[in-house]
Amino acid sequence: MRRTVTDGFGVRWTVRARQLRGTGTPPPRPGPEEESLRRRLTAALSRLPAPAVAGGTGDWRLPADTADVEMQATFAEFRDTPMRQGTAPWAVGHAVRLVGEAIAHLRTPRSETWEVELVARGRIRRWARWQITGADAAAQALATVAAGVGAGRVPEPWAATLVDVVDQRPPYRPQPVA
Repeated sequence: MRRTVTDGFGVRWTVRARQLRGTGTPPPRPGPEEESLRRRLTAALSRLPAPAVAGGTGDWRLPADTADVEMQATFAEFRDTPMRQGTAPWAVGHAVRLVGEAIAHLRTPRSETWEVELVARGRIRRWARWQITGADAAAQALATVAAGVGAGRVPEPWAATLVDVVDQRPPYRPQPVA
């Protein structure tokens, strides 16, 4: 199931629903995490990206963990073995592992969990994902999301859980007028 919709700012969005294998993404914890996802969705659907926020100074570093130091020493000791990264035996071993993972993925049965995804078209990636149980509910959520975006509202499909929001637009920095 797929629909294309244009919002009030002229951005074209694709809304699609697909059935997942396995359980899908774990839902956000109620409270601050859920509210953060809703705020990020509102910002992703807005005309301009969120304004830039001044961050802290980055002139300090945490000391290395002792486990990291020990792991680096172990890797340095075995760096010249035939199975080091980038050698032919290493590549063959990882190719076999990837084939095994692909076969295991295909054997995973489809679940009743559906994912409704809202993706902006264009070169800068923006998307939001909801998860819902059942094909009919997914079709209804798809229609709700498409209608909400087309009307310029933040969509809130009934019984769907917002699990992911990504907005990779650079932060908005207002330019002074000369």
